Amino acid sequence: MRITFIRHGVSELTGKPVLVGHTDSPLSDLGRLQAARLGERFAGRQFDALWASPLLRTRDTAAAIGETIGHAAVLDPRLMEVNLGELEGAHFAQLQNGPGSWRDRWQKNPGRVRFPKGENLQEVSARSWQVLEHLYERHPNGHVIIVSHMFTISTMLCRVLKLKVGQFRTFAVDPASVSTVQLDAGGLRLMLLNDTSHLDGLDGEKLRTGALPARK
Repeated sequence: MRITFIRHGVSELTGKPVLVGHTDSPLSDLGRLQAARLGERFAGRQFDALWASPLLRTRDTAAAIGETIGHAAVLDPRLMEVNLGELEGAHFAQLQNGPGSWRDRWQKNPGRVRFPKGENLQEVSARSWQVLEHLYERHPNGHVIIVSHMFTISTMLCRVLKLKVGQFRTFAVDPASVSTVQLDAGGLRLMLLNDTSHLDGLDGEKLRTGALPARK
C-alpha cells in the first residue's frame, strides 16, 4: 500500500507564537491557495481513499483535494494533532524556562514528556498508526491520501524511518507538504519527503513552523 501524507495548509494561527493543537483554526487566505494547489497536483490521478483529521484546517485542505480526485474525506479523530491539554493556546512567552521546567523536560525528551493533561508523542504515534493498519487491511495494494498535522505525520514518518518518536526534528513537515511511503509485507520505504514544489510562486511558500521555539 502507498500512503501519501499531506499536512494541512497554513491556518490563521500558523506561525503565531502560540501553541495550537486541537484549536479549530480555519485556513488563511494563503492556506486556501495552498489547498487549491494540492488539488491541482493530484487532479486526474487514481486513489483508493482520502482520510483526514476532522479539524477545520485539515478538513478544508482535504476537501480541495477530494474535489479533484473524486473522493469525499473520511474523517477520523485518530488523525488529529497532539492534544496539548492545559497548554492549548498558550503563548510561547508563558512557558517557563530553566532546569526542571516542563519546557526543559520537553526539549530533552519530547517523545515521552506529556503535555499537561494532554498527550505525549508516543500516544499520538500509537493512535495514528492504528489508522494505517486499518487502511492496509482495506487497501493492501492501493494508494491512500491522509491529510493531517505536523506532529501526527511526523510520528508516523519516524516509525517508517526507524527513528524514535522524539527524533521528529530530524526532518521537516511543512504546511501543505507531501510525503509518500510504501507499506508492504516486507517492510516500509520512504518514497518522498516534505515536497512543496506545487507551491512554487506562492507568497509565504517557505513558511515553516515548529512545535516550540528553542530554549533561550
